[in-house]
Amino acid sequence: MTAAVAAPKISSARLIVCYAAILGTLPYLTLKASWVTGGDLGLRDPSFVDSGLMRFANLLTGGMDVVAVVLALAFTYSWGRRIPAPLVLFPIWIGTGLLAPIVLNLPVIVADLTKPELDEMPLENWVWAVVYGGFAWQGVLLLTAFVLYARDRWWFVVTGTVRPGSIGVTGGLGIAAALGAATAHVFWSFSTGGMSARGQDVVVAVLAVLAAIALATVSRGRFWPRLVLVWTGAGAMAGSGAWALFSAFGMSASGLGHVPMLAVQVVGGVLMMTSVLRRLPHAA
Repeated sequence: MTAAVAAPKISSARLIVCYAAILGTLPYLTLKASWVTGGDLGLRDPSFVDSGLMRFANLLTGGMDVVAVVLALAFTYSWGRRIPAPLVLFPIWIGTGLLAPIVLNLPVIVADLTKPELDEMPLENWVWAVVYGGFAWQGVLLLTAFVLYARDRWWFVVTGTVRPGSIGVTGGLGIAAALGAATAHVFWSFSTGGMSARGQDVVVAVLAVLAAIALATVSRGRFWPRLVLVWTGAGAMAGSGAWALFSAFGMSASGLGHVPMLAVQVVGGVLMMTSVLRRLPHAA
């Protein structure tokens, strides 16, 4: 008989990161559960969440946090290494694109939350702090869990050398889209209301430019720092762009003028990520 092989022991640090990340989703999930079931937790105006579109949006965003919980567990326990790579990488890539700009823009968001204009919003003031604080918490801890997971599963990306080749037409078009999107976001930052929205535009613009530079120089120097920059910048382009498109079509007709550039931004993010993945080192 063959003796059963014991599962490798999970370090205390990884367990702490995992469950701290999950803990960070609970306030947001509680709010979403209340709103989709007719509750008024944190609402000054309950009619704000009564429409079919808002119920769909709350189910969608609540579902995204459920995915975050599953990812945190997958990044920690051994069964997560058996999940096909695309099923892990796509949601955490989009998650990086949505959460990293919030983490980087957090000081501006906090400053915006002190403004008296919040008293006129349909949500209680504390809801904004819970939502954005939770996103920042998840951004730091979920991405930490992913880095630890990726280090174990794809260690050769750090130790190996970039696969020969060029970025090709795909990469070139992605870089052009990134620079175009960055220019648009800088322009929009001068006309967007609210410091946090302006800060978000600037952060996405900077991440897009850094990703473009990293992809253009991917064959020079170490590969993994450039991969991190492309991963984050292209993810910010795709994630924030897709959410902005959803908002423009479903929630705010005033954003329809941005739709063409947002579509270019999303496609550009996908093209950049596709190009850099083709240069991944081989496992030994």
